[in-house]
Amino acid sequence: MAWTIPDYGEGDSNIQSVLFQEYLDVLLAGIGGVDCVLSGLVVTGGADMTPAVAKGAVLSAGIMYAVAAADVTITTADATNPRLDLIVVTAAGALAVRAGTPAAAPKPPARTANDVVIAVVYVPANDTAIATSQISDMRVIRGGANVGRGAPIIVHKTTTAETTNNSAAAIHVLKPSSSGVSIPSGLFLAGQILRVRVGGNLLINSGTPTVTFIISYGGTTMFSDITAAWTADADRAAWFIDFQVTAQGTSDQALSGQFMLSPIAAKTAPTTGIGDVGSSACFVTPISGSAAVDSDAANRLLAVTITMSVANAANEIVVETATVELI
Repeated sequence: MAWTIPDYGEGDSNIQSVLFQEYLDVLLAGIGGVDCVLSGLVVTGGADMTPAVAKGAVLSAGIMYAVAAADVTITTADATNPRLDLIVVTAAGALAVRAGTPAAAPKPPARTANDVVIAVVYVPANDTAIATSQISDMRVIRGGANVGRGAPIIVHKTTTAETTNNSAAAIHVLKPSSSGVSIPSGLFLAGQILRVRVGGNLLINSGTPTVTFIISYGGTTMFSDITAAWTADADRAAWFIDFQVTAQGTSDQALSGQFMLSPIAAKTAPTTGIGDVGSSACFVTPISGSAAVDSDAANRLLAVTITMSVANAANEIVVETATVELI
């Protein structure tokens, strides 16, 4: 956790050592994993009023955003009094500066809802350049080197059922409304693990189609398999995939887990719910795979797709739940 306040006598001014309520609120939001930094976003000063922010990733209101490296602009200093500005990542995942009010004893400004505060900047009167010594690190880090020192942190979840039918296109079940979960550059490095659980049900009640399951990372297929021909059946099948992708190196990923599926032949409906635990034809099989994708060079897509070989209104896939955890 990088969050820190300079001791009295450190920094450029003793104003930097004051513990404000705003700083405590930032700390609590970060520790709670609501508005926190997952990786990167170190802020450094320079020769002008545009501090540099390194690339990184945040959770804002529990939603993950990748943030590209960029400079931010501190507005013109007051002619008489100092002020405190906050550098933040907004609830839309964008870098921004919240300018404080100049005063003899300034306070930091209030955050906008779900701002992820990454630094506070002391701006003295008549200042024309922001030095690194004027910047206090406000990042509350819940990823990177801090993973493994506490509970896993959820970087994506699906809690609303999504149904797709009459389609022979690949269906992204990990994030049905998109093409997968984008893992920010620099987040998933050596020693990190992504734990994924995704499941739901499907209906195959037309002809004898096949269904293909694929897990990929950064455009590299780590696992792919196709079922035998299904038997048309009004009873739904349950499916669940539970796997981990381990970063054995920055460009070395290993997949291991298991895949569970109700029988593809005619099923006996359970007393309640969906599935057929009484059948010997149920699938519970281990899966494994690998990739060699540089996770520090660009954002990388983690995707799980299910593809039906034919499009028919009587064939549909339902995603009930999905989680991606960084551990």
